[in-house]
Amino acid sequence: MEKIDTVVIGGGAVGLAIANAIAEKGKDIFLFEKNPYLGDEQSGRNSGVIHAGLYYKEYPLKKRLCVEGNRMLYAFCEKNGVSFSKTGKFIVAVNAEEDRMIDRYIDNARDSGALGVRRVSPADVREKEPNVNVYSALISPSTGIVDAADYISCLGREARAKGVEVMTSTKVTGITSGGAGFIIELEEGGGKSVSAVRREEFTAETIINSAGLYSDEIANMINPENAYKIIPVRGEYYCFDSSSRSELAMNGTNVYPVQKEYFIDGARHLAIGIHLTPVFDIAPDGRKAIGKKILVGPTSLAVRDKDDFEKGRLGPEHFYEGIKEFFPGIKPEDLKIDYAGNRAKLETGGDFIIERDKKYSGAVNLVGIESPGLTASLAIAGFVKNLIAA
Repeated sequence: MEKIDTVVIGGGAVGLAIANAIAEKGKDIFLFEKNPYLGDEQSGRNSGVIHAGLYYKEYPLKKRLCVEGNRMLYAFCEKNGVSFSKTGKFIVAVNAEEDRMIDRYIDNARDSGALGVRRVSPADVREKEPNVNVYSALISPSTGIVDAADYISCLGREARAKGVEVMTSTKVTGITSGGAGFIIELEEGGGKSVSAVRREEFTAETIINSAGLYSDEIANMINPENAYKIIPVRGEYYCFDSSSRSELAMNGTNVYPVQKEYFIDGARHLAIGIHLTPVFDIAPDGRKAIGKKILVGPTSLAVRDKDDFEKGRLGPEHFYEGIKEFFPGIKPEDLKIDYAGNRAKLETGGDFIIERDKKYSGAVNLVGIESPGLTASLAIAGFVKNLIAA
């Protein structure tokens, strides 16, 4: 049975960033991703927003790692030619009650170290985005967007260049834990053909569980006493063409409402809300630049199946209702259905969990790594590297 040093489970942005951070000459590091493509779940099915850190005052890890990750991600993209744009973001209130949230976000920004966040007038908003109508707003200049596919591809190339064995279509099906390490059972390949599946076993000294939606299940394989539970929360998107009518024209700024509450089994959570996000397109010179497509979403709908992206999808009226007050030029018929994705919401809500297993210290579990996980991915990787070195 082959023995390796470290296994990273999960080939999204966080798992790949961790593999890059811990890669060392002379050490065998394997990354196992169950899907055929890297980043094919949370990392590739979100808004691609680089968050500033305005929402996480009560969650120390999210707050710290988002702000650190924001700066690290911009630097990484600049260095490696990954497409990004520092678009800025308006958070908008449409009445006096929502206006109270604007001050809260500004206080949060001051507390977390997010730079440049300040109130702006409705006239300031209209100067930048003439079709956005608000009662009050703030601007977050360090918010932006990243081409998530570019970022994932770059992390994968970097990991392989450092000697990491990145294996896709490789599903972890069992883990036996003990004092001498871990026995990891795998299924490789196959797709729809059961006969093409190859089963293997490895032993590993260290496991880093960065399995996203499935991190609770992997944690339970490592240690059945673990009680983490992930609730998949589906985010659906529509889109519109901002060049199709003058009332829909936008100039490339993220526009967010104040947070909205939703409930899972009676527990209250806050969603970032249905917002407007510009999307990259191919410019005439071949570079990626912000185009005319605008994403509208996401929703926050708890579902039973972690792979359920499509059953019972909402119609355009739901998205129209979500944005009409601050983007009054929109009509339901302007909206076209787009992709959906599920995020890894901890049943208990709250902060990221990044910790050594309580029984088996050679395992590190990352559970509930939802937004701002993409933004924070490089900072999370540094945190994990320090944790396993301690």
